[in-house]
Amino acid sequence: MLLQHASMFLFPHQVIKSDTFKHLRHLEILQLSKNHIRQIEVGAFNGLPNLNTLELFDNRLTVVPSQAFEYLSKLRELWLRNNPIETLPAFAFHRVPSLRRLDLGELRKLDFISEAAFEGLVNLRFLNLGMCGLKDIPNLTPLVRLEELELSGNQLGIVRPGSFQGLVSLRKLWLMHSRVSVIERNAFDDLKNLEELNLSHNSLHSLPHDLFTPLHQLERVHLNHNPWVCNCDVLWLSWWLKETVPSNTTCCARCHAPPGLKGKYIGELDQSHFTCYAPVIVEPPTDLNVTEGMAAELKCRTGTSMTSVNWFTPNGTLMTHGSYRVRISVLHDGTLNFTNVTVQDTGQYTCMVTNSAGNTTATAVLNVSASDPSNSYSYFTTVTVETVETVRGDEENSARQYVNETFIDFPNPTVQRGVLEGRPGITIPPSLSSLSSLSPRANRATENSVTVSIMDVTNIPGLDDVMKTTKIIIGCFVAITFMAAVMLVVFYKLRKQHQLHKHHGPARAIEIVNVEDEIGAGAGSGISGGSTMNSGSGGEGTLRIHHPEIVNLPNIGRTDTLNHYYKTHHFNNNVMGLSNGTNNNPSSMSPPLPMSLPMPTMGLHGSIKGFMGQNHNPQMEPLLFKGSSKENVQETQI
Repeated sequence: MLLQHASMFLFPHQVIKSDTFKHLRHLEILQLSKNHIRQIEVGAFNGLPNLNTLELFDNRLTVVPSQAFEYLSKLRELWLRNNPIETLPAFAFHRVPSLRRLDLGELRKLDFISEAAFEGLVNLRFLNLGMCGLKDIPNLTPLVRLEELELSGNQLGIVRPGSFQGLVSLRKLWLMHSRVSVIERNAFDDLKNLEELNLSHNSLHSLPHDLFTPLHQLERVHLNHNPWVCNCDVLWLSWWLKETVPSNTTCCARCHAPPGLKGKYIGELDQSHFTCYAPVIVEPPTDLNVTEGMAAELKCRTGTSMTSVNWFTPNGTLMTHGSYRVRISVLHDGTLNFTNVTVQDTGQYTCMVTNSAGNTTATAVLNVSASDPSNSYSYFTTVTVETVETVRGDEENSARQYVNETFIDFPNPTVQRGVLEGRPGITIPPSLSSLSSLSPRANRATENSVTVSIMDVTNIPGLDDVMKTTKIIIGCFVAITFMAAVMLVVFYKLRKQHQLHKHHGPARAIEIVNVEDEIGAGAGSGISGGSTMNSGSGGEGTLRIHHPEIVNLPNIGRTDTLNHYYKTHHFNNNVMGLSNGTNNNPSSMSPPLPMSLPMPTMGLHGSIKGFMGQNHNPQMEPLLFKGSSKENVQETQI
């Protein structure tokens, strides 16, 4: 005996592992409900080529196990009701195109349904989305063979036109307990084969006029438990019920208001209970002039949505919402829409608005002109014509016409029109003909603004020049910027090389000091009141200089021990100030200096009296330092 029906329980860890049922090749019905299943692995249903029904309701699945359905080629029914599933992603069921019945009811945590969630379910016949907390009807267009749709127990509020687009095969629609308060005009026009409609237990007060007229197959309507307001807007519904279900006019709904009609069945109402008026067209259509190929709209708006709007074309064809053509359609607000007009669309169109008391019409003419094949597009701009005339008769009159900030100068106002008409693509309206009759002695400038069509923009004078000038300016700016950058780089490199050369090169600055003033022999002297020399034995003295500055002196004489020369930055009032004092006790005018320069005996050209020991020649001669360099020598005379 082959196993065809199986119910299983107690999956360890609440997970269905891969290849769990691979030996049940003849299984047709698998019931896995109420197992607290949290996860179904990929390949869990491998080996079930004949499975027809899979029940997974009342579990703990948080996602649709799409990949687990890979090889269920004969699956017809899938039950996922009452699982904490949060989203229905795109192509959630495309691996099981054989599905005919899909139960997704009671998914109370569902908060997102993709626009492509039901793609691939071309064979689906029944869909349950009841009690899912839906606030809008999801996209059901792919379900071209759907026959039964359950949407009860949601929070829809408003049912809009297009909500059921593509459901041409739908026969039964349930919308009970969905908090529906408004059903807009033409909301059910796509349901051409609808047979049963359940709108009970909602918050409906009224329905748009002739809402059910396009539903030629509709036989059963459930309208009970709604707070119906019985007035002129429900008269059409009473008549429709009498014609559609004459055997039982009390099956459907009772009046909730006004108090005088409360509890009365809607099917028993007639026009004697009300005083009704024909509808009013708030925004009638207006005449329209368009060019062939353009889009166009003829509006026809009423003050209430409880009316129906129809259009009659010039050839007498009745256009209603839902009677789509390739180019022309009636929108849900009553607007007649043309995606692109042709010359054959020219004519008078009539809008007819209807309610229970009668109808109101309004007409408009659509004039379609043929497009010029030589000009695929046109431009429009504002042209300002300014005529300026002086009081001197011998001066030439001028007129300037500005087109996109470019003016055209005319020598005489009498030839303005001819010049403009001669320019290709510019048409001057007749209103400008008055320019030729302007007074030649006018004292003030007159200015007129008109709009002309510019068919050939390239012929506007000055436009090319402006573009060329702009390009030249931009090019010059780029070139200057580039040159500046190059010069900056070159300057930086030269400066760096100069600094390196200066840092490593030998110091060549040489100073010559001439001493012209006589200095007393054997007496200590100070320079600038800030230097003293001790004349002691040993032929060696010490020179103290205030604020010294070190200068390298290479190759001076034959001595290697002297390698620094100290130069004072400034002197006091005397060029050579003399003062008495010693190294240990300098004069008050000569503060002690921190640095000293030992002056060894050198074979120099002369000596300084008072600065040398007793064994030296007391005759004062200039002191000359010579270097081996041939560079310029700086001379300082003291």
